[in-house]
Amino acid sequence: MRKINAEIVADSISPQGHRITSFVLTYPRFIHSELMTHRLFSRNSASSRAIPLEKMVKMVEEDPFIPIAWQKDHKGMQGTEYLNEEEVERAELQWIQASKNAINSARMLNSNYFGVTKNLVTKQLCNRLLEPFMWHTVLVTATEWDNFFELRCPSYDGFSKNGEKVSFRSKKDVRKHFEELKLNTDLVDNQSFKSWQSINTSQAEIHIQALAEAMWDARNESTPTKLEPGDWHIPFGARINSGVYEAAGYTESDPDFADFSSNQLSKLGLKLVLKVATARCARLSYMTFDGEIDYEKDIKLHDQLLESRHMSPFEHCARVMDEKEYYSFVKGTIPTQIDEYGITNLEIMPFSSGHPIVGFTGLNPTNGDKYGWCNNFRGFVQYRYLIENEK
Repeated sequence: MRKINAEIVADSISPQGHRITSFVLTYPRFIHSELMTHRLFSRNSASSRAIPLEKMVKMVEEDPFIPIAWQKDHKGMQGTEYLNEEEVERAELQWIQASKNAINSARMLNSNYFGVTKNLVTKQLCNRLLEPFMWHTVLVTATEWDNFFELRCPSYDGFSKNGEKVSFRSKKDVRKHFEELKLNTDLVDNQSFKSWQSINTSQAEIHIQALAEAMWDARNESTPTKLEPGDWHIPFGARINSGVYEAAGYTESDPDFADFSSNQLSKLGLKLVLKVATARCARLSYMTFDGEIDYEKDIKLHDQLLESRHMSPFEHCARVMDEKEYYSFVKGTIPTQIDEYGITNLEIMPFSSGHPIVGFTGLNPTNGDKYGWCNNFRGFVQYRYLIENEK
């Protein structure tokens, strides 16, 4: 049985301290729209349009999403009261029955509507009836997480630290707090869901809270890989090996062949790795749709995506900016000066020994929030950006 889960598939940090993290997330399909509101995220998700109806039906029959808790009807965005055990049992039975009704309706639309025994309505529509009962898988990559965690994480209140009231974004953080104070952690480990909710003041929906808490914990427990300028953040890249050369028709005798164990990829090797990783970002898996690892199919899928301009999977791989790039990619406006002849001159950040000179008006490194932005990432240049701006 699946549950809300967050798995990190790549975690990197730049010399300027910008951290980029790629998650594979599992969560109920009905909260997908809430994740989509965070526009600094790059994401790809499994498509319910593309999956055959009977495969979707099997997923719902064998492992339907069932709410983690049942709130009583309430006003506003968030409730505080929950059904008792007897009421929960009845609610779950009704929920399962609703999933069965949706399956029957989807099948009728697809193949037996009004007694017509042939395919009638496309799976793209029939599958929509099953979405409230589905689990969803999404790949998300971002450098900016603060707003998401602020809005979506729980807020467990009622604790103090150094004499001040504090709140925590996860149960694990509360446990660490108890350990630091040498308190009995059983008081944390044995609490029920309702007990946690009684001190949780977050107004976010409870399922997106559970997802955000899982992501918060996973990121806190992960140690990002330190990258240098020119290095790449590559989701699913850890398992790619020199077999990509053979899949692309190259051998060890080719001048661009480089042993992967050296960690110094040739230009060709990097190109192939980016192709394979991008295909895997599109599929959200190390494996192909057929459940196998096939570099040749990966490379082919990358090229098909590029040819059709299906560009979102190209956003997850990203290269660390060098210092000159970092102060060239600016978010917002660049100050200008107009001389006596009416000519506009852009201020250029001068470099001395590789370091920008501080003190100039306009492009000043002390005004740090505007530098290093490439689309929705900071400190990293997206593979998509490089492709779309090739000269």
